[in-house]
Amino acid sequence: MEEQEPTWVDIALSRLLRGGVLISIAIVMVGIVLTFSHHPEYFSSRPALGELTQPGAQLPNTLGAIFHGVAELRGQAVVMLGLLLLIATPVARVALSILIFMVEKDRLYTAITIAVLIILLISFFTGRAEGASSPTREESGRPARTR
Repeated sequence: MEEQEPTWVDIALSRLLRGGVLISIAIVMVGIVLTFSHHPEYFSSRPALGELTQPGAQLPNTLGAIFHGVAELRGQAVVMLGLLLLIATPVARVALSILIFMVEKDRLYTAITIAVLIILLISFFTGRAEGASSPTREESGRPARTR
């Protein structure tokens, strides 16, 4: 059975995904290097490193805090920027798919993909991440679930 040559669509999508992953890995690596260069005690002190990796550690958790931290070359903020880029890569793939379907004049798939992108964006902007600082059921006043 003969293999088909990849189309321009396949090439464009694969380059976008591969590029997004590679760039985000590079940014995360730069952030790790910055973190360890600003805090050399992480190499030799397990308790110092534990402060960075413990669940209650203060990390930038808003876009403003991330961009402010990147401007100040804070390693943890740079790592978070890399992770945001990694998360944004598949969303960019959906956006590129819209353009591809428009070029191909496929109105049905354009509409479906626009709906998918809108749902993704709504979920990102209305979602709320709760980490270690979120209240327990007892603190929030909600009763615990029973089975």
